[in-house]
Amino acid sequence: MPRLTLSITTLLLSLASAHALAAEPVKAPAKAATKAATSAVAITPASTTPVALDRIVAIVNDDVITERELLRQMALVSNQLRANKRPLPPTDVLLPQVLDQMVTQLAELQLAKRAGVTLDDMSLDNTLRGIANDNGMSVEQFREALAKEGTSWGDFREQIRREIIINRVQKREVIDRIQISDKEIDDALNVKRGQQKSGQANMEYHVRQILIALPESATPEDIAKARSKAENTLQALRNGGDFAALAASVSGARDALEGGDLGWRSADNLPSIYTEAVMSMQPGQVSELIRSPSGFHIVQLEETRGAAANAANTQEVKLIETHARHILIQTSDVVNDDEARRRLEDIRQRLAKGEDFATLAKTYSNDKGSAERGGDLGWARPGMMVEEFERVMSSTPKGQVSAPFRSQFGWHILEVLETRDASGNIEFLRQQTREGLTRRRAEEELERWQRRIRDEAYVEILLGAAPSKP
Repeated sequence: MPRLTLSITTLLLSLASAHALAAEPVKAPAKAATKAATSAVAITPASTTPVALDRIVAIVNDDVITERELLRQMALVSNQLRANKRPLPPTDVLLPQVLDQMVTQLAELQLAKRAGVTLDDMSLDNTLRGIANDNGMSVEQFREALAKEGTSWGDFREQIRREIIINRVQKREVIDRIQISDKEIDDALNVKRGQQKSGQANMEYHVRQILIALPESATPEDIAKARSKAENTLQALRNGGDFAALAASVSGARDALEGGDLGWRSADNLPSIYTEAVMSMQPGQVSELIRSPSGFHIVQLEETRGAAANAANTQEVKLIETHARHILIQTSDVVNDDEARRRLEDIRQRLAKGEDFATLAKTYSNDKGSAERGGDLGWARPGMMVEEFERVMSSTPKGQVSAPFRSQFGWHILEVLETRDASGNIEFLRQQTREGLTRRRAEEELERWQRRIRDEAYVEILLGAAPSKP
């Protein structure tokens, strides 16, 4: 049972200005001494008066999470929920969920550090420029918009850094290890053909989930306790409880603070353990308990969309693949957006005068992988490229070079070499199915992997329950 070891009142009163706090990293004391260590004091050279330093709210292996870091993350999450028009849970719900996410994230970052997974500043800056660009802003405008929402640029930047590093270690440890067999692909294609015949192939389902999680090596006592909690949650839902609010309060899934919202999913993109239940439910219905190695799940079908098969919506949609090449100029502290665009305009003029695209790509492109091939990206199908790149690629006529354009990676020009209709390409359909199965498997495996990382870590929570209001 976690112990209350800091003033919740002080913590909550500080919440309004949490985004302005700057915390320095603090190393955890030796494990033998941690149970009594909840804050630190220092004696200044000019005075014998103790001065309180940052308080510790959680210990994760050899690192700690401080009160300031928790407050800062609380403010960041609150601002993101508001920006996404999500309901803000009460503080006594939000605080433990945010702290739990921080503990898991710190354990993942520790694993990433041991594995040598890093992110350089240039890549981070390019990603941030891409995020700003996706929102129709320059980086400076985006910084100002964040500040107006109460989020500091430094906090946002470090959050994105952590997320990218975690995504990289997840890819290395989980996604790259997923194997999909030919039989699984055959079975999935057969299911899809059956859905097409029944008119369900075009249906999408808006689903929410609650997970009452189990540790990886759950004891009978763990299972009984989790089952009881899940049954109580299910009963609360049947008594009229709000699904999103309960998900935020009790769910152990990564989307808990979003009310368990999985968004719109086609049947083959639903978690496999949910498919049968969801497809048999009516909008507004809540499932029975669904047991998996991860724990006990409850699913709500919010609504459906799509229509039964007819001549209009069963007509085959053409799938066009594009063979293109490009030249990338990345921005940096030295090369700003205007300079990158100017360089590409110069290259474009040289191409118009007859210079060779491949030679110029090898000389100037910052995409080292494709530069070695003269900028050649091979054949790409819809969804393979980032949105901005795909939009320009699909609108550029064959044999022409595009105007410079921006993506999250920097500035590009591209040339479309040729296109082809791959609608009836069975190899493409199998590859598309393989990718869909990999995404579904990855979603399920990541939940289990995160719990295992958390279970294997030494974790001590030094924060008790918060009151419902500050």
